Amino acid sequence: MRVSTDYRAAGGRSGPGRAVTAAGAFCAGAAVAYLCDPVRGRSRRARARDKAAHATHKLRDGLGVLSRDLGNRSRGLAAAVRYRFSGRSVDDRVLHERVRAELGRHVSHSHAVDVLVHDGIVTLAGDVLAAEDERARRAIRRVPGVRGVEAVWTAHREAGGTSRLHGGRLRRPVPELLQVQWSPTVRFLAGTAAVVLWTLRLPSPFSTAARGMAAVLAVRAAANLPLRRLTGINAGRRGVDVTAAVTVNASPAAVWALVSDYSAFPKFMPQVYEVRLSDDGRISHWLISGPAGTPVRFDASETRRVEGRELAWKSAEGELIAHAGTLRLAAVPGGRTQVQVRLSYNPVAGAAGHVVARLLGTDPERRLRQSLAMLKAHAEEAALQQVAARA
Repeated sequence: MRVSTDYRAAGGRSGPGRAVTAAGAFCAGAAVAYLCDPVRGRSRRARARDKAAHATHKLRDGLGVLSRDLGNRSRGLAAAVRYRFSGRSVDDRVLHERVRAELGRHVSHSHAVDVLVHDGIVTLAGDVLAAEDERARRAIRRVPGVRGVEAVWTAHREAGGTSRLHGGRLRRPVPELLQVQWSPTVRFLAGTAAVVLWTLRLPSPFSTAARGMAAVLAVRAAANLPLRRLTGINAGRRGVDVTAAVTVNASPAAVWALVSDYSAFPKFMPQVYEVRLSDDGRISHWLISGPAGTPVRFDASETRRVEGRELAWKSAEGELIAHAGTLRLAAVPGGRTQVQVRLSYNPVAGAAGHVVARLLGTDPERRLRQSLAMLKAHAEEAALQQVAARA
């Protein structure tokens, strides 16, 4: 015990400390060897400079967006405070517009409601659904400047024969934290809250909960994706969206002949081993290369087909990796064709699994771009062969 104390007092490090130092020294040495390689070091350093410059530009643009968003929201918040405290005395025209704006948040058929304002008294006439009657009146009473509400409208239990109540949909504001994508300000505040929660000194059970919440907030703010898409739980087929496009020097008819024939896919998609159609032609059975070259089988069915223009599909229910996709062809001047593919899929562990797949070299986005490049080469070679045959 005494020797250990003297050793640390003399500047020595414990076992974990030495391991961290050794790991850091190893990483530093590997980085130097990677960047100073006599054969490829120059290109690697140039690529590293380009990536650093790109990251700097993105950071600068992001800070600019954040500052503008913060400024706009601050001014909006100040205006909202003024509205609540100084908006009591307004003329009837301004109050009418306020009531119409608030009505649209609580009534699904606001066009069926007539609003009259006189000396701060609001009269509501027309037609409304009974389920929205009381909620709308309460909301109108809270509008600054409203002294009273007289509802003389007709409340209908169902739309029935009232044509003005047919269709329509109630569009309620979604709270910031429940939106699919967060604004720059919300992401900044969430990241700040994550740092504060992580650094709080709390008793053991509360500290673990706080750090867990901080980790969730940090990941959610950094990825700007809903948790269900990050984890893949209840995300359906839309955990990750991938889009790519290519322009082919061939006619849309020639390209369509290739992309609409599944059995030809292995010719220009090396990761596809085999595609077989069911007897009725509605289900396709696929055998593809998965992570680390592992064969993966799945079934898919067409959901939409517009001859010569569009093809859509989705995986069968119960597949390990649920996915859906759309392929569209568009004619380009000069007899060329633009091919655009959008793929939505839900990998194991959601978007986090997508990141792992990219690290393992099985990135679907990279594979999609490679497949489109090979499709372009295959279609253009076939078109040249046809021209040569005619000559």
